[in-house]
Amino acid sequence: MDDKKKFEIEFDDDFDAWLARHDAEKKEREASLSRPASEPKTGSTTVSDTVPNREPAARQPERTEHKPVETMADVPVSRRETVKNFKLQIDEEALNAPAYEETEQHEQTKKRDKAIYFAARQPSKAQIEHRRAQEEARQEKQRKEKQQRNEQRRKESAQVVLLHRVLAVVSVVVVSVLCSIYGVSCINDVLALNRSDDLVTVTIEKDWNYKQIINALGDAGLVKHEWFCKVITKFRKFDKKTYLNGIYYLTADMGVEGMLNEMTNSQSSDETITLSFPEGWTIAQIFEKLEANNVCPAEYLYEALAEVEFEYDFLNDVPVDSTRCFYLEGYMFPDTYEFFVSEKQNGIGENPNSVIRKFLDNFEAKWTEVYETRANELGLTMDEVIIIASIIQKEAADESQMEAVSSVIHNRLNNSSSYPTLGCDSTKNYVNTYLKQALGETKASEYLAYYDTNSLRTGLPAGPICNPGVAAIEAALNPSDTNYYYFCHNNAGKIYLASTYSQFQANWAQVLKDNEGN
Repeated sequence: MDDKKKFEIEFDDDFDAWLARHDAEKKEREASLSRPASEPKTGSTTVSDTVPNREPAARQPERTEHKPVETMADVPVSRRETVKNFKLQIDEEALNAPAYEETEQHEQTKKRDKAIYFAARQPSKAQIEHRRAQEEARQEKQRKEKQQRNEQRRKESAQVVLLHRVLAVVSVVVVSVLCSIYGVSCINDVLALNRSDDLVTVTIEKDWNYKQIINALGDAGLVKHEWFCKVITKFRKFDKKTYLNGIYYLTADMGVEGMLNEMTNSQSSDETITLSFPEGWTIAQIFEKLEANNVCPAEYLYEALAEVEFEYDFLNDVPVDSTRCFYLEGYMFPDTYEFFVSEKQNGIGENPNSVIRKFLDNFEAKWTEVYETRANELGLTMDEVIIIASIIQKEAADESQMEAVSSVIHNRLNNSSSYPTLGCDSTKNYVNTYLKQALGETKASEYLAYYDTNSLRTGLPAGPICNPGVAAIEAALNPSDTNYYYFCHNNAGKIYLASTYSQFQANWAQVLKDNEGN
């Protein structure tokens, strides 16, 4: 018998009871054999009565003679032999029924619980086909599940790829927008579109290069991207230019190139104006005219005058003294100049540093080595010559009187013990008229003691009282050789000179008489 075949044997439910009875009967037979044969047996039963599911034996004819009957008791009984007495039932339906079928599940489960499987039975063709179908179904199911998983992974991968692509596109767009905004902002430092026109004060120190200046512009909020401005201006050759120190009043709408141009001698504007400044004008008068013609507000000019260190060698001889009102008074050389003008009222057509430098450049050109040599011969400094020239410019009615007036001033300075003061009304008028106009009466009155040479100040005043021209400077360097110590004028400008005080009084009386006639 093939080991792969399986048989199912159903045992009678009363087998255990029958086996117990059989054991009892066996013991009784053994006991009866040990007794004499004449003794009758009581309560004995035949084997046939005890064997279940056995057909009753054919009735035998009664015998009178008692002989020993050969029964099952004469043969040793074992469980294997006993099993032969039971019916073998094979339930093909239970064997072939799939374990997972739900149809008649309860009955099949009961049969399966009672089944004993033996490896001696060969599976049937139906079973093989069924199992093959099961395996194919299982593999198909696994294949489909795997296909579904792969499809799901493919979809998820496609979604991830799509998401990455979307994120990449969005990132590129965002970066592009940000770069565009940043690039426009950088370019706008040059183009200055929609930038503020509010004035911002920026101080540029001496010998700064374009990088340091752009850093200062960035600190002032006039440009937003300093590195970009440096690259552009270098490309535009702004690194080759010379920049002038000073205080600058700039606006963001000028653009970085416009602001840098403000700090050089190469300023440009759509409109210029030519202005003339007569000899003898004070700084207050000059600044007032510049403001009135929209070149530069006077307050910016005064601030630059006080704060900026202008780089001229001749200024090294000008003392820095608190008793001196305007440091550069006397050096704003009177002449005709061309300036840039602003289209706005009180606007800045030309920065104040550039305006002041035009006057100082002219003075530097006019002060020659000849003047310097002559000043040394007289034992005077350049500043003292300019102070004398400023007084001559104010006191002389015209150039023909300048050398005579110069002689009176030099004679008094050389004889200071007898003439401690110059006795010139022009120095007092400088304070009461021009400084009062620029500073106010209270502030101007503080300078009377330093400038009023008529009665308060001995020797020369603290500084020039106007800006003299060439004629006055040359008269200061070349006074007439006289012994005059006094002079006066009538209203027509006629000069009266005197060597003594009595002569001066007589001249003064004549002046009053002349003025009455006029």
